[in-house]
Amino acid sequence: MDDRFSRWLLLSGDRFRVATGILVTMAVVVLIPLFSQFDVRNLTPLIYIASALIGGNITLITLVVAINQVILSQELKSPGALRDEIDQSDDYRQAALDQPAPPTDPADFLQQLLQQTQEHADSLAELLPDSTSGTDTHLIDELPEECAQISEELGTGPDKLSSVIVPLLGIEYATHIHECNQLESDYERGEHEQLLSTLDALSADLKNLDIARQYFTTAFMKEELAKLSRSLLYIGVLAISLPVALLIQLATFPTAVAPMPTVLVFTLLTVVVGLVPLALLIAFILRVAAVAQHIASITPFMT
Repeated sequence: MDDRFSRWLLLSGDRFRVATGILVTMAVVVLIPLFSQFDVRNLTPLIYIASALIGGNITLITLVVAINQVILSQELKSPGALRDEIDQSDDYRQAALDQPAPPTDPADFLQQLLQQTQEHADSLAELLPDSTSGTDTHLIDELPEECAQISEELGTGPDKLSSVIVPLLGIEYATHIHECNQLESDYERGEHEQLLSTLDALSADLKNLDIARQYFTTAFMKEELAKLSRSLLYIGVLAISLPVALLIQLATFPTAVAPMPTVLVFTLLTVVVGLVPLALLIAFILRVAAVAQHIASITPFMT
């Protein structure tokens, strides 16, 4: 249960639902004093709270949007660079799948690549001698199961890219490729030509899966940051306007003590809305950081 919750919180969960849970937790902790039986006797702390929310949200929104613009500016390329990137992507897509017209949809492409990898792994059971080592049984038994499980998870996420990226994080690509290389060194090419050819194909499939994971993750990161920036700009209008309105409201009271219902309602609304940008930032950065941790290294190295 804990593993499923952690996976949902860090990877598979919809970011806005995660942000809602974080917001509720923060709001409960912060607003507990407002539900006590004590009256508001001093408005100065409320002025500090409103001022902190204004300054903090302006800084947070400006910083995130600026970082996003820096990342997106890398996509501004010349026509020649774009043509080279398109040609390289198309060459990779054609080389990864042995068919004339590979699918362009990420989920369909990975589905067929995983199926191809699973078929190559299954064929090892027929080609390997009866005396199998731990490496042999790992490639024969565990790798096909991993491919089948990932195939079932593809396309089940809240959006297209996350439903592709999250399942791909589970395969230990470098380990499997190293195992293929170990097996290749154990057999001579003349006597086991078909076995070595299958191992080469399986190793190539695993490398192509790792390349696809890295490529789609890059697009996923850009999409996540763009979605975060857009959401922060939307909610930032209220997150900054309400504290300003609270300050204006507090300035209209002639005495140091304000009517309790007015202060309670205004402060409650201001604090909850003012915490939304922080909750969104935490929810999105949790997934970005978790994905980045999984792809910190590429084949053939492991971290």
